[in-house]
Amino acid sequence: MPIIWKVPHNVFELLGQVKSTHHSPRLDAARITAAFTDSKPFTNNRFNWGSTKKFSDFNKVWQDQKYDFCILICSEVWHSILNAEQRESLVDLHMTRIEADLVPESVIENGKKNIVKDEYGRVKYTSEVKVDDEGNPKWKVAPLDLIVFTRNVRRYGLWCEELLDLHDAISGTPTMNTT
Repeated sequence: MPIIWKVPHNVFELLGQVKSTHHSPRLDAARITAAFTDSKPFTNNRFNWGSTKKFSDFNKVWQDQKYDFCILICSEVWHSILNAEQRESLVDLHMTRIEADLVPESVIENGKKNIVKDEYGRVKYTSEVKVDDEGNPKWKVAPLDLIVFTRNVRRYGLWCEELLDLHDAISGTPTMNTT
């Protein structure tokens, strides 16, 4: 089990800056914190992107200040591998994963409520955010997938070696095989 500790104030300020610059008003109601871990920066030669964790209602009972999410960052990645611009990009990547849980579109057919799906079977959503019993928005964490990376790259460009390798693969530029 890795050791986890709170990030220093300057990292917490960076979270606020990235949130207000690139994720407002979408994440204005989301309460986000961050922590460092002593995890390894690479596992099997794969970069440790960190993770985004959603706090459960049970977890929030024990918090003085109620947070919805915690971004977990490998301390060695932060301090020894990434430069300042890359750190900001990494924070943005994790904030990009945080999404409001939206109400699905529905129609009433034969007295029954049916969820609307597109031609591929994907659920269609309204722009209405689901809320809990106290009126707080419900949140979820999107997977670290191509959609998340695409949104992040649009804001920060190809900010790390892994994204440069992906670009080369897409553009057809041969790269050295590292496997």
